[in-house]
Amino acid sequence: YSVHMGRLRFGPYLVSAALFVVIGVAIYNLQSVGISAAAIAMSKDMDMRNMGKFWAFPFLQSSGLIALLFSYISVLLGLSQTILKERGYSKNIAINCLHRHVALSAVILVVIHMITTALDAMGDSWRTVLIPGAWADQGWPEAVWGYDLGIAAAYLLVLVGPTFYLRRYFSGKNWINFHRLIAFVYLFSVWHAMILGLDLPYYTWLRPAIWLAQIPVLALFMWRLYRSTFKISSAEQQFSISRLSCVTGFVFSALAILTLLIIVVTGNSGFIATV
Repeated sequence: YSVHMGRLRFGPYLVSAALFVVIGVAIYNLQSVGISAAAIAMSKDMDMRNMGKFWAFPFLQSSGLIALLFSYISVLLGLSQTILKERGYSKNIAINCLHRHVALSAVILVVIHMITTALDAMGDSWRTVLIPGAWADQGWPEAVWGYDLGIAAAYLLVLVGPTFYLRRYFSGKNWINFHRLIAFVYLFSVWHAMILGLDLPYYTWLRPAIWLAQIPVLALFMWRLYRSTFKISSAEQQFSISRLSCVTGFVFSALAILTLLIIVVTGNSGFIATV
């Protein structure tokens, strides 16, 4: 048992570190010969084959991609854990442990992403990484919204993510309600990646894949809301605000799934880059 739990504790950090290094080195090699997504996109403005200057960019991309992946897994695990509780099952220690360490791995990757962004030599600095709106004077107005979403997501993640270790200081369900803000972290992160990720338009399958990957998240969220609505309606015979919130969330999630399918099927997966 202790060996199994040890794997759950340290496994996410080892996997995230391995992916970060492998993908970072792969992008580094592609960039060094001018055939990475960023090198091709920036060929008219700068020669990104100069790895002495642009060494940080491959690891900026790598950390961002893996952070997004681990955030996605963390959200799925969190929703799964909540659904099990709603169905009356006892707390699953393994899922809870894995969820916690996957989430912490994502926090570490986000910190690395911020550091490598500040060092990427493409106009960024600690000012543009830490201060919303600071990118406005860099000559890429479309990126301002993407940067601001990323900054908001990073601050909110660092604030909300580690609160698991402080939950004893919250009364009642206050910690759970506060922890639910992590949904906005994930939403902002996806939007940030969709706008600024230079890999996404180059590898044409990536944006549709990211859109479609949100369907399991929304489906789990809908199931959780369905269970919550059933529970509320069983306990109360009158219409309640809680029930209204669950029904509204269920309907919007269903519409979101339909919208995602329309976006992908009609070939408009890249529209978000202009929003």
